[in-house]
Amino acid sequence: MKKSLTAVGLALVSVVAMASGATAAKPVDAQLNQPSYWEAATPEADTCSKLDDIGDGTKTFTLPETGVFTLVVLKAGSGGLANETFVAPGAGTTFAHVTGKDLSHVIVCVGDDVDPTDPTDPTDPTDPTDPPVLNY
Repeated sequence: MKKSLTAVGLALVSVVAMASGATAAKPVDAQLNQPSYWEAATPEADTCSKLDDIGDGTKTFTLPETGVFTLVVLKAGSGGLANETFVAPGAGTTFAHVTGKDLSHVIVCVGDDVDPTDPTDPTDPTDPTDPPVLNY
């Protein structure tokens, strides 16, 4: 009887250990949902804003027709493909998330003193010396 109880106890510990390991997933970094994270990743003069009220079932986002935008981050779903980034987007451009899912929020960064015609500007998409685009 003692051996049976020991075997049952070990089996129960193994099941609990496997279950906790199987369900323990690495959480997506919540900072990726904050404008301050993206401000730190863009040129110093940028101001980033989070737009939460984009409406249920919204699949696209369109930038205003005027302005100098340095980054757009579309959040849809969860996991590694949740945040899709667009560097140096043009004013008036419409975006949709690569997954086709509804957007939960959008982060837009505006350059306060960025000149999109300056080839040395770090947000110029035609400049081959610019850092690579990061997709999260």
